[in-house]
Amino acid sequence: MSDIRAESFDRTVARSWDVIEDRIGEIEREVFGDDAFDADELRAAFTGRQSLAVLLRDGPLLIGYTQAGRARAPDTYYIANTAIAKSYQGRGLIRLLMERLYADVRAVGARFIERDAAIANGYADKIVRFHAADIIRTRDHDSPYGRQRFIRMRVPEA
Repeated sequence: MSDIRAESFDRTVARSWDVIEDRIGEIEREVFGDDAFDADELRAAFTGRQSLAVLLRDGPLLIGYTQAGRARAPDTYYIANTAIAKSYQGRGLIRLLMERLYADVRAVGARFIERDAAIANGYADKIVRFHAADIIRTRDHDSPYGRQRFIRMRVPEA
């Protein structure tokens, strides 16, 4: 691996979204195909007043991201989207993204994370195993994206 690092996205910098918009859309379509969010949905997710996003880079190349917004529950952020370019998947890079996101969530004073994760590909089981000590509640449910597991957990410590 080269210089792979996770960095917080600063939506307050002028034109920050414009700089990454095309590449975020490429990764989104590559990973999710027909289920990909469109450009307007992605813009809102990354630039919303209470949105948090983390970018994953290999040197200057944007290779992945995760994004979270305020949830309905107090002190809680909902992870709405996470994607890593297919050529970088399977290298354990999700951990870099999540560690940075958890730090950002703690920095804004939130104490909990919620998310839905796919069951069919084993991702939900991996999250539950890895974060077992922090899990508060899980619930399996159907969604337009297939069977999902809703997960509510404490934000892991650094």
